[in-house]
Amino acid sequence: MANNKVKKVNLTSSNLSEEKLHELRQILPEAFSEDKIDWDSLKTVLGDHIDPRIEKFGFTWAGKSNAIRNVLMPSGATLRPVKDASVDFDKTENLFIEGDNLEVLKLLQKAYFEKIKVIYIDPPYNTGSDFVYKDNFTAPVKGYLEQTGQITGEGQKLQTNKETNGRYHSDWLSMMYPRLKLAWNLLRDDGMIFVSIDDNEVHHLRLVMDEIFGEENYLNAFAWVNNLKGRQISGSGAAKTYEYVLAYAKKIEQVGIFEMSIEKLKSLMPSSYKGFNYEAESDEGGDFVVKNELYNTNSAFNEETRPNLVFNIHYNFKTKEVKFSEANDATSFPGFTKITPKKNNDGRHKYHAWRWSKEKIVNELSDLKFVETEDGARIYTKIRSYLSTALKDIITDITTTNGASDLKELFGGSKHFDYPKPIELIKIFVSQIESGIILDFFAGSGSTAHAVLSLNAEDKGNRKFILVQLPEAFDIHSDAYKAGYKTIADLAVDRIKRANKKLSGTGFKVFKLGESNYPENNFEFDPDKSEEENQKAFEAYLAKAKQSSLFDDGNSLDIVYENIIKEGLSLNSSVAEQKLGKNNVFTVTDGIRTLTICLDRKVEDQTVRELTGRDYKGHTFICLDNALNDTSKANLGLNLELKTI
Repeated sequence: MANNKVKKVNLTSSNLSEEKLHELRQILPEAFSEDKIDWDSLKTVLGDHIDPRIEKFGFTWAGKSNAIRNVLMPSGATLRPVKDASVDFDKTENLFIEGDNLEVLKLLQKAYFEKIKVIYIDPPYNTGSDFVYKDNFTAPVKGYLEQTGQITGEGQKLQTNKETNGRYHSDWLSMMYPRLKLAWNLLRDDGMIFVSIDDNEVHHLRLVMDEIFGEENYLNAFAWVNNLKGRQISGSGAAKTYEYVLAYAKKIEQVGIFEMSIEKLKSLMPSSYKGFNYEAESDEGGDFVVKNELYNTNSAFNEETRPNLVFNIHYNFKTKEVKFSEANDATSFPGFTKITPKKNNDGRHKYHAWRWSKEKIVNELSDLKFVETEDGARIYTKIRSYLSTALKDIITDITTTNGASDLKELFGGSKHFDYPKPIELIKIFVSQIESGIILDFFAGSGSTAHAVLSLNAEDKGNRKFILVQLPEAFDIHSDAYKAGYKTIADLAVDRIKRANKKLSGTGFKVFKLGESNYPENNFEFDPDKSEEENQKAFEAYLAKAKQSSLFDDGNSLDIVYENIIKEGLSLNSSVAEQKLGKNNVFTVTDGIRTLTICLDRKVEDQTVRELTGRDYKGHTFICLDNALNDTSKANLGLNLELKTI
């Protein structure tokens, strides 16, 4: 039955602090007193699980507490659709979002919670010349708009994080922590994250990711050899030839071995992937190759350490039957060839153990190949998935030059962006899935989108991307600025358009982070005034705001999308404008939930009657608060969820 209580629309993104408290209250209600956590009761409930030690292992830095609090602060911002910059807006499921990635990640929490399959990011390396965004805790959206010149028209100079700064590492960590924490929420249980970094911060990043993702979910630290000639940076020590890509799982037990096509790897990294020249054979189970014999080549596995894996195997080549006997047993069976364990040459043991148990041999006999020899037979394991192989944790033959070439190919010889990541590097990671959403919230020039489009074109995959990029201004003397690109986000959008056209992609939607359409979210409290003075100023601000229409700028679609994201529906929800009764409405559905949004000043009686019908039962209806009288609100509340603006 519908709840007949009228609710206000969600003005902010998910309040993660309130959600955590709610979860804790459901699990441990006895730990709460008068709606607050009772620490003494909580300690009593948890008992021996409370760690009383003052000194304990941990990783901290100046500003960490604020960084943690920043994760929990909801966002009052919104995402505004930019149809003119998009390609196939109404059909595509790919997204490009221009804006501060912290605010955007907060806005994505509800709709994309545990929906992302792969995250790849290339954050600032903190080399002393990187821009590190200073998060504004009191007015995050306004601070972002001011720094990027969207309020004054003159963007403030984005400050680099110099090594002379006393909080050099702390500032970088305070930027990374909340973003990685919010990203963790978005990953599916079988999801993975890959982070490019160099040795300036790799040790700190590893500690932060251990804390957020768990040490037990660490997968690899890939070494990407991107400059084999080496570059001498510090003036001492060896020349640097590689960077890192740290890989973590959300839940490691749900992530398999990283694999790729052998032919692709041999073509991509010939110096690391040699051989694999096996002749394919076929049987009733399909194609296979043989590579390794059944015995364990490690002499440490023998009759002493693995007695259950040391035995004689008897095989009948005509009937394809198998029997067993003890290793020192002279028994033989008519029509069967006896195969003894391989001799061990470690000087202490007699035999090598087999790699398979008796039970496995019986159950999977069709995956063994028996080859007759002069002295008996040899046994090989059949490899069915021989077209792919496990990735190594070293990436070679893909250099920074490849990244520049990717851009030049699209832009007629100009790259416009320094040190773009090669799409072939990113394709290694995103190729681990055939479908699903790939997120990059440090998008730069758009290499990840380019990589996804390219890989889908190659293998007919169904991968989708979400990219987020700050509109960081280009220097007015740069080639990019002279070519007409004012910001990195501008360049990324054009790059994705060009790649999409070249690769026959499915398009992408463009959104921009902006201030809320609701005035309640945009008022700034003055810290120099009293609480009473601020309250009066807030009430006066709201009274003035209500005198003007929400829709003076023709921004109905902006308001619709603000409700979409804050109600937790996908940004790829279908949106249809239509007539309902005598009113104009927007019908929004993501396949699970349906919103009906009416922004007219009055919801007519005929419309109310239709909304109380069977077709709208259980839906959510959103309208202006003063567009309905109390009777209509009560009637609608019996049939659907009613929310008012």
